[in-house]
Amino acid sequence: MNQKVKNLYVTRIENFFNRLNEKVLGDSVLFNAEFCHSTEPVPFSKRLNGRYRKIKEGANWGGIWDSAWFHLTADVPKSWKGKEVVAQIDLNGEALIFTKDGTPVQSLTKGSVFQGDYCKDIHYLFKSCKGGEKVDLWVEGAANGLFGVERPDDPNLKDPYRHGKYSGIVNKIRLRVFDRDTYAFRLDVEVLKSLAKHLPENNVRRARIIRTLNEAIDAFVDNPANSAKCRRILKKELDKKATSSDLSTVAVGHAHIDTGWLWPVREGVRKCGRTFASQVTLLKKYPSYVFGASQAQHYAFTKEYYPKLYAQIKDLVKKGRWECQGGMWVEADCNIISGESMVRQILHGKNLFMDEFGIDVRNCWIPDVFGYSAAMPQILKKSGVDFFLTQKLSWCQFNEFPHHTFIWRGVDGSEVLTHFPPEDTYNAGLHAGGLAHGRDKFKENAYLDEFMTLFGIGDGGGGPKEEYIERGLRNADLEGVPRVKFGTAEEFFDRLAKHADRLPTWVGELYFELHRGTLTTQALTKKGNRFLEQKLRNTEFICSCMPLSKYPSKDLDFMWKKLLLNQFHDILPGSSIRKVYETTQKEHAECLEKCDGIIQDAGKVLFDKNEDYVAMSNCLSCNYRGVVELPKGLDCGLLDEDGNEVLVQKEGKKTVALVDIPAQGFKVFEKSGSAPEGETASGGLVLENELIRYEFEKDGTISRIFDRECEREVLEKGAKGNLLTLYKDRPHNFDAWDIDIYYEKSIIGTAKPVKVEKIPGGFVRNGIRFTSEIGDSEIVQEVFLAFDSRRIDFKTAVDWKERHKMLRVSFPVDIRSETANYDIQYSYMHRNTHRNTTWDLAKFEVVGHRYADLSENEYGVAILNNCKYGHKILDNVIDLNLLRSPTNPDPEADLGVHEFTYSLLPHKGHLTDSDVMAEAAMLNMGVTVFNNCGRPKFQVPCTIESEGISMEVLKKAEKENCLVIRLVETKGHTSKGILKVNIPKAKLVETNLMEWTDGRAMSCAKPVEITMRPFEIRTYKIKT
Repeated sequence: MNQKVKNLYVTRIENFFNRLNEKVLGDSVLFNAEFCHSTEPVPFSKRLNGRYRKIKEGANWGGIWDSAWFHLTADVPKSWKGKEVVAQIDLNGEALIFTKDGTPVQSLTKGSVFQGDYCKDIHYLFKSCKGGEKVDLWVEGAANGLFGVERPDDPNLKDPYRHGKYSGIVNKIRLRVFDRDTYAFRLDVEVLKSLAKHLPENNVRRARIIRTLNEAIDAFVDNPANSAKCRRILKKELDKKATSSDLSTVAVGHAHIDTGWLWPVREGVRKCGRTFASQVTLLKKYPSYVFGASQAQHYAFTKEYYPKLYAQIKDLVKKGRWECQGGMWVEADCNIISGESMVRQILHGKNLFMDEFGIDVRNCWIPDVFGYSAAMPQILKKSGVDFFLTQKLSWCQFNEFPHHTFIWRGVDGSEVLTHFPPEDTYNAGLHAGGLAHGRDKFKENAYLDEFMTLFGIGDGGGGPKEEYIERGLRNADLEGVPRVKFGTAEEFFDRLAKHADRLPTWVGELYFELHRGTLTTQALTKKGNRFLEQKLRNTEFICSCMPLSKYPSKDLDFMWKKLLLNQFHDILPGSSIRKVYETTQKEHAECLEKCDGIIQDAGKVLFDKNEDYVAMSNCLSCNYRGVVELPKGLDCGLLDEDGNEVLVQKEGKKTVALVDIPAQGFKVFEKSGSAPEGETASGGLVLENELIRYEFEKDGTISRIFDRECEREVLEKGAKGNLLTLYKDRPHNFDAWDIDIYYEKSIIGTAKPVKVEKIPGGFVRNGIRFTSEIGDSEIVQEVFLAFDSRRIDFKTAVDWKERHKMLRVSFPVDIRSETANYDIQYSYMHRNTHRNTTWDLAKFEVVGHRYADLSENEYGVAILNNCKYGHKILDNVIDLNLLRSPTNPDPEADLGVHEFTYSLLPHKGHLTDSDVMAEAAMLNMGVTVFNNCGRPKFQVPCTIESEGISMEVLKKAEKENCLVIRLVETKGHTSKGILKVNIPKAKLVETNLMEWTDGRAMSCAKPVEITMRPFEIRTYKIKT
């Protein structure tokens, strides 16, 4: 046949298929409708409290983010007897149908960006009606789409609709006759059409499918009554079985629900209700179908807001029809969160699944997260998580990841079995062509017989429609398509584990070559997250020093879960709308304030009240020797426990002291006289002490750093440090998410001097205040050098007024190394400082937590920070990303005042021989000051003495009346330490990160010697 003639018949199939949808629905009857409008969601139990008004098709019922309850009633016409009847409801947004007793049963939605035909406007009522039935429905409407509201791409700040607009409109509210045969015929056509489209041009199977489809079209003659006959024509092609050599896929019903993203978290709650209600209905209808859902937070939402639905889910879990997945509280960001946050994500997630369902979830399920830390495998394994799933690396910008199934090895050598579904999506539709595409792409198809398919609409929730399951049934054993079997991820992974010895190994981080801007965007949220992570650690430490009966478990549990929720992978990375961050920042502030209150209350228990003394607490595993800003009103001198005078000075309205607080300990100081006033130093723009000298220019840049002790120039010859540079920042796609490498050539300018002032100083520290302008923004930096430290702190305030620009600071140093080290969760990792390969090039922006270090064997330089994450070390230039200003999806992202600190630390030796880790910890944690507190009443219950082992956690156990400690080897080599337990008759019992297991009990009567492997994490219970 001539190719143009072939194309004509193929086009005919496509056009026929598109028209066929109109034939599925027949006669209609309008509902009688009334509605009650509200600006915020109203629960079912309170739906009758408002005023109801009648409404008809075509009418507007609400604006952006509004809600409404609709009451729909109608009688089925007697003339429809024997016909299938459905409700067609389209409110131009999202909706959820409830039964009269308040049980949610079916979600409705306008559509999806992933699949154009993903409109859910049909609710099945009667398979064969008698005629005359009364229909009475309650529907909760939301004036937003599956993907939020209509937003401009790059709005003007004066645009009143810059945050979007939306109209809730009653498009359809009708009873309809539903033609089941035509519906099934359309599905048959769709399956064969999809398969034919995938097959090669001259393939025999393709030619016969096209011929048979055209025969069915001939027979239809635009009459739905012929649908059954047409199905019989297609049956001969649908009955052809898959070959014995073809692969299989385990199809897992899936609905990736973003807790918050293009909608506020309150809408994420309702997305859980809508999605889960629809899936419960489908599970009842299709006995072979299996659905899975991750994120313990979503189950907690459902339990609180939809208890009747939750009861049904619990029953389905018991029957093996509903799979609990993921083991984390939310599908969290895995770049920015701390090591302990990662542990608590799994601890609280797995505890909910165990407590509520009796299930130990053994997989980590995060298909849409923007990169995966090399620290994860150990944390997963020690949490009882053996398997890992994502598909996000299929998006990588420059390099194709070489495996779909492999062993992932982390920094400490721990390994987890990993699978990337080869269809490269978590929104598969179970289309024949998509399944065949996944089979052909599957990189391990030479020796593995099956892969996984995640099908259903996600991000905005929803999950599979009925059509998805029907496609799966038709593709169960079809020639040209991998065999489809509905099943669970756990069963798939257990089978896959039997082939683990045949799988390749990937060592180190799973770096995502995209969305690099999420290390910086929405800086206030990242700052709140870092501060709350540190504050919770300190609060637990201090409260653990009190009697356990006084430990505030409920408060801490609540705050941890708030922190974990806001670590969701579209919230913490900065890719959500303004409404999300208004809530997140408020919750961070409330939790920080609550922690401060708990700490001060604990001080009243821990110390004798004495107005002549000040107590200080240090929860770090290193001595805190550094500057402390004293509380307001405390402007006196201090004497240590031996009567020695502590260095104290006033700096305007604040008072600072240079203290030395023991590791994991308390120290009490006596108040003594008045603090001396700081004096303004004479001379040029220089900060120096016996160790080091910094020379500045008027614009705040450093022209020279000379290490006096090591007799070494630190900066590259002729270069300037602390160079604040503004770049044009217009990524190719994904404004809030991405930074593209070409920004490096798009320099707008550097900071220009406005004003320079010497800060009154003294024996504690000296400082200079630089005020400068860059773009339309103002920067004020207070730069401090303590009298006995090489570390110089840049306490920075930026009034940020830019759009599509990026602020970075750089330090070109006289250090040569092919690798740099970056702080990550409970460890550090090496990355190359060159761009020899595209894999190196792709890492032009990488994550680092509290420090990044560039060292030779005998000397190095580190940059420290208290709330930043985006780093670049290329050749000898250390570069930190400070601020961005994207406009989509939040047109006001990061506008306003930002306060943060970064520090430069030249040091002797390599990273592991230096004080970088201790200084970074001190910059981030600080000490806690208890005014008017004297002698401690209690000892710190447990301490560790070690150069390479840190006690990162001291807290009460989750489910036992005992303490828990978490030790981490920090240096990357085997380390020894002495653990002292100051509790009579205590036993030390090793457990896993979940605190679910008990090892052999060891006596703590004497100090216990601990030996730990590189980056090893250990958890112990202290039992009495």
